[in-house]
Amino acid sequence: MADQKTTAQSETSPPLKPLRKLGGNEAYQLAMYTLDQYRGTSVSCRYTIPAHLLGLHARNELKQIVEAAIVRLVLEHTILQVGILKAESAKPKWTQLRNIDLRNHIQWQFIDDSTKFDDASRELTGVQLDTPFPDLEARPGWRIILLQKLSSHTLEILFNWNHPHCDGISGKVFQRHLFRSLNSTNLSTIDHGLNTGIIKLPESVLQLPPPIDHIIPLPLELKWTLSTIWEENKPKIFCNSPYQADWAPIITSPYKTQFRAFTLDHGVLAKLLIACRANHTTLTGLFHGLALVSLASRLDKDAASGFRGVTTVDLRRFLPRNPSKYPWLEPEETMGNYVTQLNHEFDPPLVSQIRSFLILKDAANQSLSAEIIGLIWSAATKVRGDIVKKLETGVKNDIVGTLKFITDWRSQMKQATKRPRPASWMITGLGTLDSTPTDKSLPPNAWRLRRAQFALSAETTAAAIMISPMSVTDESLCVGGSWQDCIFDATLGEGVMSDLERWLQQLGA
Repeated sequence: MADQKTTAQSETSPPLKPLRKLGGNEAYQLAMYTLDQYRGTSVSCRYTIPAHLLGLHARNELKQIVEAAIVRLVLEHTILQVGILKAESAKPKWTQLRNIDLRNHIQWQFIDDSTKFDDASRELTGVQLDTPFPDLEARPGWRIILLQKLSSHTLEILFNWNHPHCDGISGKVFQRHLFRSLNSTNLSTIDHGLNTGIIKLPESVLQLPPPIDHIIPLPLELKWTLSTIWEENKPKIFCNSPYQADWAPIITSPYKTQFRAFTLDHGVLAKLLIACRANHTTLTGLFHGLALVSLASRLDKDAASGFRGVTTVDLRRFLPRNPSKYPWLEPEETMGNYVTQLNHEFDPPLVSQIRSFLILKDAANQSLSAEIIGLIWSAATKVRGDIVKKLETGVKNDIVGTLKFITDWRSQMKQATKRPRPASWMITGLGTLDSTPTDKSLPPNAWRLRRAQFALSAETTAAAIMISPMSVTDESLCVGGSWQDCIFDATLGEGVMSDLERWLQQLGA
């Protein structure tokens, strides 16, 4: 395809047929999108291009191979082939499309040698996170931007999508499958409209990934359910928890995401993982401990006496492979919405203790003292305990199980804007993307994975700061940070990201 920006034209044919209605998690995500409470999510990876595909003379071949690999994935993952019917209604449905116009979904960008790749990547990510997905009924909610420096062997592939289609782990699945596809030996057999830019889609009824409650039961205890529904819906006058983020009130407009990112080299990451194991926790727990200390140092007691952090949890681990009702389903390889959230609360006495050491040692913007490091590991261990308990409990009394009680998600999310922000930060990591080729006999000039980054647009009713770590096997750790531009001064968000980077370097030295 020509080097061009995404066009505004619709796919060339009308939708084929309505499919199933959106599940609870899908409908929740769609309501946020249509109310402009959320815009997009992305996973971008940097690939090393094989030597024979470098240079201007090989550009057409490079583009053909990459686009063929992308088409293969679109045809493998049915959730990438559908639009959304009546998106602003109380009962939206997936709709099957006849074709996809790649000119609306794939864009190549080439930068000159004077431009720093990291700067171009960061700017691209920020722009894409806030760029809406037009014509939801006639176009699937995803796009791919390919960034290459003219004289470089590096190609960054940014997969950006609308969350109703799939969750963060799905972005990891996409990039993992793309890596395999690029190293496939039979990409040349894929046509499916690459010459015209129009993918003709299957006409048989699609097997969409089913909602989680269609796969397994989500048991709920009555007392827990009533308490949870009350907490999620109680009037603002009753919202006076010390854990809610009153310091970052919900503001629906203007909507703009501030995005920052930093990387830690593999040597530092390896030492951090050793330290986490020694302190009976994980990298996720450590990020919570560091976020707690950073915000405690930057907000006073009147602004925040306690804190609540959130961890996203992938529910695929609880789903059976090839269940009788969906014998084709492989949860670990499926793009869909199978995610939940877990809260962690840090009480006022702990926060007060942290602040007392910070005042004495003036740890803000400096190295961490031994006392503060001890409190960080204590908080991190607590988080690990919360996660272990969740993994042992499984899907019993999970917030996803209560989504079925909501009949109108747009109405629900409008009401959410009238209550306090529930949490100060969220850690939503995708772990490590395996960069080892499936076929060990691949030649030295095969495609290689060098870097992965997970990024989220702001969510106006969710945690104030989104922290999104992701790494590639034997490569650096990339940490993204997102927040809504208008809810606090950008220097606060930048300060938190600076703290995380500096303290992770210290702990991994």
